[in-house]
This record gives sequence, C-alpha cells and structure tokens, in this order.
Amino acid sequence: MKFHLPLFTVLFVFFSSATLYGQQNYSGTIIDSQTKEPLFGAYVFLKDGQGETLSSSYTDFDGKFQVKKPGLNEFLVELSFIGYQTYQEMVKAPEGNNLGTFELVSDGQEMDVFEFSADALTGEVRGDTVAFNANAFKTRPQADADELVRKMPGVVIQNGVIEVQGEEVMEVLVDGRPFFGDNPAAALKNLPAQVVLKIEFLDQKSDEARLTGFDDGETTKTINIITKPGMRAGRFGKFYGGYGTDNNYIAGGNMNFFNEAQRLSILGLSNNINQQNFGEDELGNIEGDDSRRGGNELAVGELPGITNTNAVGVNFSDEYQDEKLKVTGNYLFNDRENVLTRTSSREYILPNDSLQIYQEDRNNQTRTQSHRMSARIDYNINERHALILRPRIGLDYRKSTNIRDARNLFDTNTPISSNINTTTSERQSLNFRNSLNYRYNFTKEGRALSTYVYTSTYDSDSNSDLVAVNENYQTGNIDSLIQFRNNLYSSFYFSSGVSYFEPISERSRLRIGYRLSNNASDTDQQVEIQDAETDMIRLDSALSNRFENQYMTHRGRLGYSYNSEKLSIYSTVSYESASIDSDRLFPGFENTQRKFSNVIPRVVVNYQLGEFSNMRVDYNTDTDAPSIRQLQDVISNANPLQISNGNPDLVQEYSHRLFTRFRKINPETNRSLMFFLYGNIRNNYIGNETFVAAKDTLIQKDVLLNQGGQYTRPVNLDNYYVFRLYGSYGFPLKFMKSNLNINSSYTVRNRPGIINGQENFNTNTTFSQGLNLSSNINESIDFNLSTRGNFSSVSSSLQQDLDNNYYTHRTRADLFWNFLGGIFVGTSVNHQVYTGLGEDFDRSVMLVNLDLGYRIPPSNKTEIKLTVFDLLNQNVSIDRNVTDVYIEDERTQVLRQFFMLSITYNLRRFGGYDMAL
Repeated sequence: MKFHLPLFTVLFVFFSSATLYGQQNYSGTIIDSQTKEPLFGAYVFLKDGQGETLSSSYTDFDGKFQVKKPGLNEFLVELSFIGYQTYQEMVKAPEGNNLGTFELVSDGQEMDVFEFSADALTGEVRGDTVAFNANAFKTRPQADADELVRKMPGVVIQNGVIEVQGEEVMEVLVDGRPFFGDNPAAALKNLPAQVVLKIEFLDQKSDEARLTGFDDGETTKTINIITKPGMRAGRFGKFYGGYGTDNNYIAGGNMNFFNEAQRLSILGLSNNINQQNFGEDELGNIEGDDSRRGGNELAVGELPGITNTNAVGVNFSDEYQDEKLKVTGNYLFNDRENVLTRTSSREYILPNDSLQIYQEDRNNQTRTQSHRMSARIDYNINERHALILRPRIGLDYRKSTNIRDARNLFDTNTPISSNINTTTSERQSLNFRNSLNYRYNFTKEGRALSTYVYTSTYDSDSNSDLVAVNENYQTGNIDSLIQFRNNLYSSFYFSSGVSYFEPISERSRLRIGYRLSNNASDTDQQVEIQDAETDMIRLDSALSNRFENQYMTHRGRLGYSYNSEKLSIYSTVSYESASIDSDRLFPGFENTQRKFSNVIPRVVVNYQLGEFSNMRVDYNTDTDAPSIRQLQDVISNANPLQISNGNPDLVQEYSHRLFTRFRKINPETNRSLMFFLYGNIRNNYIGNETFVAAKDTLIQKDVLLNQGGQYTRPVNLDNYYVFRLYGSYGFPLKFMKSNLNINSSYTVRNRPGIINGQENFNTNTTFSQGLNLSSNINESIDFNLSTRGNFSSVSSSLQQDLDNNYYTHRTRADLFWNFLGGIFVGTSVNHQVYTGLGEDFDRSVMLVNLDLGYRIPPSNKTEIKLTVFDLLNQNVSIDRNVTDVYIEDERTQVLRQFFMLSITYNLRRFGGYDMAL
C-alpha cells in the first residue's frame, strides 16, 4: 500500500485537474458558411457589455477552440478571421460547456448578424509559431511577398538573407509545402503579396520529429505562407525587361500555375547588373556587398564585384493517393561571368607592440556554371508506415583568372617585400546527397521505431597555373616562380541510425537510439615547378601530396520528452566514441590516429507563459572534427607572400551552446516583444598559428618565405567564445498609420590565435541599435524607413593600447507614391557612414535610386518605368574583417550610376477571371 498510494494520489489529482479544467472552459467550432470547412487560426473573444475582453483564444486545424468561461450569465462572443466578416453576438451562458458551431461569412456575402469595424489583428503566438495577418500590413498592389514580410516586427532582409528577430530563415513553405527548396529569398520574391492570407514564423522540427512526434530539439527557422482560399487555383506571374545606359540590361519573369495541391513555378533571369539569384531586387544588388553566403539548394553563393547572370529555375509540387504521397522538386541553372576589383589593407598584431601591414590589389575574372536539383517525397503509406526521401544533386564548373599585386610593409612608407602573380584555374565538381527517414508505429499509441540513412558524395577535379615575381626590398633580390597544380579530391560520407520510442505516460516518452557515421576522403595533389632558366619541369615534393582520411563516430543516445498544453521538455544524453585515421601516402608514408570519447548532453524547454507569450531555453553540446584540408601536411603557396599548411595533430572541437528566447504578441494592441540570449564556448577551437618572417626563411627546408611573409597553420586553442543579446519591440503608431519596430543587440566575440609563438586574443565587441518604420496607410502611399548604427571595439591581448574602435551606420528609406491616376514615383535612399577604418576607408556615402513610372489603366497590369541608379554617383562597398591575428579593411568596385527604361507585366488569373491590380 505504501508504494501504490502516491501513484494513486498523483493520478487522482491529474484527472481531477483535467476534469476541472474542462468545466472551466467553453468549447466550440468555427467553420466557413459556404464550404462548411473548419477555419484554422480564427480568433475568439469573450467580452462584457462594455466591450472589455474577459478571455480569448483561437481555433486549431479542426476549427475547434477552448476559451475560459467569463463567469457572467450573458456575454459578447466576437469571432474574427482574415478574409471573413467579423461575427459579434450577445449570448446567454449555456448549461453545458459547448457554445456550438459558428459559421463565418467571407467578404462580399450578405450577413444577417450585427457587424462592426475594428483594427485588423496583427498576429499571435502559438508555441514556437508566430503568425501575422497579411491584411494588417498595407503594401502597394504590385508588391511581392518579401515587401510584405519586411514590414513585420523583427524582420530584416539584406543581401538575400532573411532574419526574423535575429535568427536566419532557412526555408519557406507555402500552405505547409516546400517552395523553392532552401532558398527563402527566391520564394518570397516570386510570390505576390496579393495572394497571402497569413505569414507564420515557426521553428520547423526535424524530419524524424515530424514522423515520430518525438521532439528532438532540432529546429529550422521557417516561414510558412498561408494563401487566400480563393487564390489557391489560378495562374499568376510577372514578366519584365529593361535596357539602360552603358549597355546595362535586365530581363526575366516568373510564371506560377496553382491548382490546389498541384503547383508549378517557372523562373527566368538574364542581366548584367549584379542580380545573381532569383531572390534579389529586380534591378540588381548595386550596393555590391560581399555576403559570402551560399549552399542553398536553389541558390548560388553571391560573388562580390560586378556580375552578368543567366539563370532558369523550376519548382513543382503535388499530392497523390488522397494526400498520402506528397512530392516537391526544384531545378536551377545559373551561368555567371564576374569581374572583381578589390583593394585591401591588413594590419597584423605582432608581439612587443610592433605592427606589420599587408596591402593587396586584386583583379579577378570568373566564369561559373551551376546545376542544382533537389526533391522531397513524403509518403504516409498507412497508419503504421511512413517515410521521407530527399535526394539532392549539384554540378558546378568554374574557370578564373586572378591577378594579385601584394606587398608587406613595416609602415605605410617602408616596404619589406612584394609579389605580383597571375593564377589561372579551372575546376569541375559533382555533389550528390540523399537522405531517407522511415518510421514504423506499433499498435500501442506512442510506441514507434524509426531509422534513417544519409549519404553524401563529392568529387572535384581542379588545376591551376601560377606565375609569380617576388622582390625583397631589404636585400634587392628578385626571383620568379612558375608552377602547375592538379588536384583530385573525393569524399564519401555515410550516417545511419535507429531509434526506439516508448510512451511512459500520457504526456511523456522515452527514446533509445544509436548512430554510426563515417566520413572518408581522399586528395591527390601534384605540383610541378618550371625552372625559369632551363624551362625544365619537375615535381615539387614539398607542395605535392597524397592523403587519405577517415573520421568515424559511434553515438548512443537516451532521450526523454514531455509535452503538456503549456510545457514541453526534451532532454537527451549521448555517449560518442570517435576516431581519426589519416594516411599520408606521398611524400613518404605516415599514419596518424586519434581517438576521442565524449558525453554530449542537451536540454530544450518550451513554456507557454500565457495566451500570447512563449519562452524557449536550449542548451546544446556537440563535437566537430577537423577537415581533410586542415589535417593534411602539405604547403599551399597560391599567394607566395601568404603560405599555409595543414596540421595532422589536430583534435576535434567540443562546443557548448545556450539559446534563450522570449516572445510575446498582443493581437488586440498589435504590440510585439521579443528577446534572445545566445552563448557559444568552444574547447579545442581550431584556430591559426601564424609566423611572420623577420628574414627570408625556408619552410620545411624547401619552400621560400620572403621577409615579411606569413606562414599559417591550424592549431587547437581554448578560450573561444561568443555572446549575443538581442531584443526587439514593435508597436503601431496610429496617428500616422504606421508600425514601428525598435531592435538592439550586443555581441562579444573572443577569438584566440598564436602569432610568432605568443598567444593573442582578439576581442570584438559590437553594440547595434536599429529602428524600422513601415507605413500602413493605403495602397497608394507606401514607405519603409530603417536605420541601424553599429559601434565596434577591437582589443588585443598582445597590444592592449591598440585603438581599433570603429562605427558604421546604415539608413535606408523606400517610398512609393501613386499620386495621379496610374502615375507613380518611387525612391530608395541608402546612406552609409564609415568612421574609424582609416583615411583610405572612412567616408559617408549616399546611394539614391529613383523610379518614375506609369501603370496603364484600367487593369494596371502593365507598368512602364524609368529608373536612375546611384543618382549621386557615390556607390561604394567597404567591409572590415577581424580575425585572431589581424584586422583587415576591404574596398570592392561596384556598379555606378546608370539610367534604365523597363516594362513589367503582371498576370493575375483566379477562378477563370483576370484580376486587376
């Protein structure tokens, strides 16, 4: 009896609480008056006679809701849903708990009940999902979805990267289905705002979590676009073309065929004004920022400089077998010609308060061609069996010519050495990845078995020719180098795991799993040197290398998950055994083996603080192995003034990450509050050890490093950490019909390194303050104002008196005004301020673009526009990079002033009828 009484007591309290909870709430259902389909996300308010809200809720996917009883015999029921007329009725408290079924009437139909006008509700918080109503944000008629999303609280879109309240968006769904793979910018840019009903920002769970229902804590920041019911079947798109001064041009368009679940989208693009992906502004990225991003399935990494692009893309999705089988697919072809002209200045931080400067002028011409294909197949075979299959393939070709003029200096007037070199290179590569997740449900609810298999192969063949002339100003020596390099690289990665899930209560489950992975890679590099006097060609064994590497891990896992209406907890502890086995086959055989074992815990807690607020805490640990490039002991002298080498003695990194987030949105006041705290500490961080030569030095007794040159190799270091605090607050300014969002962030990054045998810590501290103001007036007047100031301070442990404080400020103002019939004017003003970067880089830049256009009535589908780019002819690209041993400033050539005349045609056809704009 002693052992069963506590359990009985707990169960009694639990069921009593559940019964009491049900008695304290009203339930009901909301459906469409015509189709009788349930309405998901409709708002429910219970109010007193004076209109004061007593309790509120929203409907689930089945149109059902539960709302707290107001404790009155008579109260007002108010129901609201975007695209439907607001419902309001005084009701008497029923004897039971069911308020019944309510039917909402879509806009345009007659309604017998009392109507009233109110502000559109901005949004809501549902667990890890933040939803915003599209009609609460006014945009111009021809706007794309990215213009709509940009107006929402905490959203920043820059250089094709979308951030929602400080977190980068990695995927876009349309009505819950993938749209253009992992390229959010392309998805938003090619979907008109006119078809959008609601925007959801959510933490998308992993494939395994969606199959099994067991939250493993793995999430991806995702945007889900819910379209208007009447616009899920039709044809819509946009076609444009323009020509301007300096032979600048652009042509492209998109066409979408939607028929409920069956959807086909086709994109095309050709231009010479820097639009490299489908997700950018139609008339180019003329700011020329080097975002250094890439890797999306339907995107290519942005190239700095000036680029000519030709591209074609296709997206397809459909459902079969009564929605059991869902298929999506993407294809992209991208052909680019890029010219990069860049000047950089790098200041090395040396011991004994000494400095050394490295300056470089670079001109690079590159031709790239890329094919990207991906698919996703979700198949719910039956109640027991389900799987997700995701094949992806990429084929790339690159050819470039790089001319570099570089020099090392004691100060701006005292040169040490210089190098002028020309490198021509060519590379082709093939990458194939495939993942399969399978789930089996047992007869007992919650009991399941899941397995996954992931494979990835990568093969590349590259060659390059280097011609260089080196000069030592201290000795007067001049020498030359002619070099031919060929590199074959291949890798195969395999990972497979199995997990068993067992329910231990109504709300909690246990997970037991095992994972095996192996990453095998092989590189074969042959470098030949041509003697300048005899023209004899010989193999250089110091630069040639044949290397094989295997990294294998075994990981056992025990996890626990608990879910209730307000609280969800996921915790896991894993034991990992890993090994590195590396063989250098040439020059000379050498075997390196390393073994590691680690305990890897993780805890994720989500708590619903109230109806409209949520908190998430995520503590995560993980390991990261060194790459084959970091491990192989072979010298690279692509730039003879800066040579590098691998390190076969590297061990894996171990990282600790903490992420805490709080969000609150009040749909009645249209106010939103959000903040997050992020921290990352890495043990055995793979940093760099740099040697700056005080005189001409032979590296490994064979490769010459001129005086002032730098030799770098990776090493394991401690005391790497990152800390970031971010907060945003959004609220409406009713007096000017606009929304204001204020955001602040504070970031500290400490990066260790070794220079000339002494450890150095570069600490970069940045404080940012931003403000975004977006109009909500009407479709004829649309403006957005954003401004952000960044103050950064860089300190060095080797030179504590070093002053490297700098400030950057960017302000952007966009205005659209349809002031007379179809005549409109639009302008975009970008003001950039750089101070503290040095005399050659400090400046204030005003980048102004101006549009003057006319929309042809009565449909307004055709638009003729004259555009002036960089009206004041001040465009410039400046960037600062802070590493463990140096601080670098870069200036890159960008597009300058030109004029362009363009024509755009918008197609909107839904329900068999053309729609005017």
